[in-house]
Amino acid sequence: MFKKMNTALLGLALSMGITSVQAEEAKKVDVLLIGGGIMSATLGVWLNELEPGMSMEMVERLDGVALESSNGWNNAGTGHSALAELNYTPEDDKGNVQIPKAVEINEAFQISRQFWAWQVQQGVLKNPRSFINSTPHMSFVWGDDNIKFLKKRYEALQASPLFAGMQYSEDPAVIKKWVPLMMEGRDPNQKIAATWSPIGTDVNFGEITRQ
Repeated sequence: MFKKMNTALLGLALSMGITSVQAEEAKKVDVLLIGGGIMSATLGVWLNELEPGMSMEMVERLDGVALESSNGWNNAGTGHSALAELNYTPEDDKGNVQIPKAVEINEAFQISRQFWAWQVQQGVLKNPRSFINSTPHMSFVWGDDNIKFLKKRYEALQASPLFAGMQYSEDPAVIKKWVPLMMEGRDPNQKIAATWSPIGTDVNFGEITRQ
């Protein structure tokens, strides 16, 4: 029965144009990196600096690195530092905004920036402007409840120097200076609010991976 099943499956595979490929002889390495994206590239460089004697192999099913999730068109392309992401500042049972997760995320991004700066100094990464640039990060909300939350979030974040320079406004004229296109044609009676941070960044993770 199993022989007949195997024969049937082989015939199906051949009819679909699928053929088996003989795997190369097994190669033993200390570290196997699955996928040629930003995470594998970062881990590989990091481990190579800490343990240069380690043997490493990267495998990627596509024709090059950074062609999938790390590609600039396939991710947000932002320096993920909780300047604008509201989900990192939840409210507790008493309605108080909690910022520990936002601080943790921001601190992690600062470590990434330090790592990239070191790679620039070492000549691994080239011109920083090719992969990281300053750009403001904003949160924009409307409706009484959302405005109340955003204001509390802004006030809570003032406790950390990581969020220094952030501004809050409910004034349409001020917000229009920050995001003029979003304000075009908007109902002037709609209640809105926004926070604006000058220390945000755009990051091209694909470019970092390729370099």
